Amino acid sequence: MEESFSQKKRNAVVSAATELFLERGYGSVSMDSIAALAGVSKRTVYNHFQSKELLFSEIVKDIWTTFGVPAIVYHEGADIRRDLSDYAAKCLVMLRSERYTKLLRLVLGESGRFPELKAVYSENGIRSLLDSVGDYLKTTGKPIGDIPLAAQQYLGMIKEALFWPVLLGILPMPSPERDRYVIEDCTEKFGRLYNLF
Repeated sequence: MEESFSQKKRNAVVSAATELFLERGYGSVSMDSIAALAGVSKRTVYNHFQSKELLFSEIVKDIWTTFGVPAIVYHEGADIRRDLSDYAAKCLVMLRSERYTKLLRLVLGESGRFPELKAVYSENGIRSLLDSVGDYLKTTGKPIGDIPLAAQQYLGMIKEALFWPVLLGILPMPSPERDRYVIEDCTEKFGRLYNLF
């Protein structure tokens, strides 16, 4: 029972910190304000998280877990073109979610003053997408020299065409048909570059 009560307090701290960080930014939030919103003492916050950076790291992990990062697994004889296209479409849904864009804006906006945020975000978040594509490419058995680079290239094409311009307000949100066309076009070009199909 005591452990469950402790877990409830921990969850309250994570929930309060998530709300405050996403609304106010990392630098504007104190451990005192997190404790107040969570309805716990400052000591309780520090009992669970020794620093604001560790708490932020937990939030990034929590947000990524909530997203349910898409999986991509190669099976012998699979349609690589379809697998990559489906994965890209699922990633795009996740990347465009309100919660993700708030997290990304937080990291981008605060990383000049708090450079550790980029590392926390990278290691606990976006790296999982790159690793998934890299692991998939490796299991295809295709002769790809630099798999991490290839994973970056593939996701980079998708994000540069369909995510960043929308996030930055350069282009309006594309239609589902446009998304599908761009994803299939990027996948085709990527597949030809590495002789995947």
